[in-house]
Amino acid sequence: MAALHLEVLDCGVQIECADENAHVLLQNIYRSFKRPLKRRHINYQITRGFFDTLLIGRHGGYPETATSPGDFISKFDKNLIIETQKLRSDLYFVHAAVLAFRDHAIALVAPSGFGKSTTTWALLHHGFKYLSDELAPIDPRTLRVLPFPRALCLKNNPPCDYSLPLDVIATGRTIHVPTGVLPNATITDPLSLDSILFLRFIGDGEFPGLKRLGAAESTVRLCTNALNPLAHRDCGLDSAMAIVANARCYELLTGDLRSTCELVKSLCVQSFAHAGTRFDSSAL
Repeated sequence: MAALHLEVLDCGVQIECADENAHVLLQNIYRSFKRPLKRRHINYQITRGFFDTLLIGRHGGYPETATSPGDFISKFDKNLIIETQKLRSDLYFVHAAVLAFRDHAIALVAPSGFGKSTTTWALLHHGFKYLSDELAPIDPRTLRVLPFPRALCLKNNPPCDYSLPLDVIATGRTIHVPTGVLPNATITDPLSLDSILFLRFIGDGEFPGLKRLGAAESTVRLCTNALNPLAHRDCGLDSAMAIVANARCYELLTGDLRSTCELVKSLCVQSFAHAGTRFDSSAL
């Protein structure tokens, strides 16, 4: 078996893979996590099943069956995130993409299907750097976001203004853009969380908008998109309140992709230009 060693949120992951195609796929998807294995916390065995299926085994438990490359990556990724949450219950996990702007983190929070990954892909063409397109592990004590830089995952091709490179991985179900071919750098160190944007799509041809949110509404929205609130005191309410109290929070109405990116960048530029003061988004 070929071995692949990853470090995910300071947890050692060993993957023993008996299928060459699966091994190459995992290497491309998780290349930013590759590290020499110092200690092993999670162990996987990937083997072939009947009818060209792949079996995902963990800790000797009963394996999960994947029927296609897209199904395999989806199930492996979900399992890896769940197992990591068990080991890092100190972190507050939010369903969000995370980008960096001038060494600060910007979280794009929304459920699946709201355009986080497409917006993230476009913003990487406007000077933002990549931390994650799916998961924001936030330390409530330090208010820093840890990177989760697996390959950016798209469900559909983006608009032609933001066309994909040749070296993408198409599984028939999803399109994965490895970190090595992203249009900007990938961040591998934790960053302070500056802003939280709660996304809501209003239409491809619509002009986007921003609305500043108060602490109460922001806390409710953050709790709604949390993945492990029961791991924290008071069902994560205290953690959510602490995070929101130290970040600028907005509702971002996304429409035309280029206009959305220009609006987000304008917000960030003006926000950092007025560091230490409360930013008034009504001027945008």
